[in-house]
Amino acid sequence: LGGPLLLSVRHWTPKHVARWLKEEGFCDYVDLLCNKHRLDGTSLLALSEYDLRSPPLELKVLGDIKRLMMSIRKLQKQNMDVLEELGVPFDGLSPSSSGSNLEWLCNGDPGRDCDSTNTAPVGEEYQQYTNGKYKQQIRRLDPEYWKTVLSSVYVVFVFGFTSFVMVIVHERVPDMRTYPPLPDIFLDSVPRIPWAFAMAEACGVILCNIWLLVLLLHKHRSILLRRLCSLMGTVFMLRCVTMFVTSLSVPGQHLQCTGKMYGDMWAKLQRAVAIWSGFGMTLTGVQTCGDYMFSGHTVVLTMLNFFVTECE
Repeated sequence: LGGPLLLSVRHWTPKHVARWLKEEGFCDYVDLLCNKHRLDGTSLLALSEYDLRSPPLELKVLGDIKRLMMSIRKLQKQNMDVLEELGVPFDGLSPSSSGSNLEWLCNGDPGRDCDSTNTAPVGEEYQQYTNGKYKQQIRRLDPEYWKTVLSSVYVVFVFGFTSFVMVIVHERVPDMRTYPPLPDIFLDSVPRIPWAFAMAEACGVILCNIWLLVLLLHKHRSILLRRLCSLMGTVFMLRCVTMFVTSLSVPGQHLQCTGKMYGDMWAKLQRAVAIWSGFGMTLTGVQTCGDYMFSGHTVVLTMLNFFVTECE
């Protein structure tokens, strides 16, 4: 027969495999592997630790399993071209591990992890420690900064367009004497709190600062920023359309809202810039009418709350 190493592994017969097992010091398994299960060279290369542990082989000695598997891996590494030609995947641990059910149990003890170097879960990226354990590697996401820049430009444009629409809507505020505020069972029954609106804006500022802190410390800050900009810009764009096509009365008598004419287009643009630079908040001295029923404050508070709570 000659030594097994003098013949290509793919041409090994069970007798060659038996001789190789004897040379590697596994005489006790010659009868099981070669005589009973007729293991040849090709099937030897495709052997995995799962095969050794599970039926029909079911080797019981852990040390023998580990030593035999190391010898097989050494043989696999020496015959990478044969494995590739046979279409058997090899990841440096064991071939065909991705095609085997790795959820087997050790010594019949269910729920206990098997001390194996070939039990990395399928379909995930894992890194092996020197002790044979695995830790999951988090898949790195491409920040794609160009998308973040594009979404930022988009939301700035939408905010500017919103400010201009607010100027147009302000000029179309219905006369409160003809179109009084809509009745409200709850708000008409409780006293008005003068500082409530300012408090809502203060809450928005606090949420914005918390969001900036989360964004600064988050590893995927670029992705989160472009998601916020994209959603915020789209919601405000829809709000612009709704405000423009619908004229509603002001929400309360305490709001002294009357239609104001800002003159020519240049005056309208100046007013829009003032609204945009002040973020449309009364805390910055900006007061508008006609958009209270389409509250931008509600949009911002809701959006910031969702992003802060979901992204922490």
